[in-house]
Amino acid sequence: MRTHKKAPKQFQAIPVFKPQARKKLPKPFKQLGGPRIESTGMMDVSADHVAFMYWRDGDILTDRSFFAYLFCRLANDNLSPIFEFHWHPSHKGFHCKTPCGTVSDYTNRALPGAPELTLKTDFKLDPKNHDDRMKLVIDFCTWCGISLPDNDVRSATLDLW
Repeated sequence: MRTHKKAPKQFQAIPVFKPQARKKLPKPFKQLGGPRIESTGMMDVSADHVAFMYWRDGDILTDRSFFAYLFCRLANDNLSPIFEFHWHPSHKGFHCKTPCGTVSDYTNRALPGAPELTLKTDFKLDPKNHDDRMKLVIDFCTWCGISLPDNDVRSATLDLW
């Protein structure tokens, strides 16, 4: 895990969330899509790593959610999950999963049954709000060691500090 986190990774552009059609993504997200889902699509962050983020809309905050994933590329276009970040305002709060200490083969899968860790962040963040969503993106990038384009997010898009 440490090797993956320390490996140089960078978004070439600020992630943009767009409506997601079903069957346009690889496993395990092939069925993900519909009118309430916006995603970044699969984004290369290095020669060996891919990031993917999406959020689900709802009428009220507790119906919304945000998810972010970091994968390692394997042979034959397969993906192995390294880090999974979840924000469900209705329950659990912010948490992540990693395959550490597991024996399961998670190739082309999410991380069901993997160890779950609680994360500290701002519980008032609303994935529907663009600035809040960018704060979630920044948190995910920090936890995964992914660099963002030079100052674009921190200065032009958001004034976080």
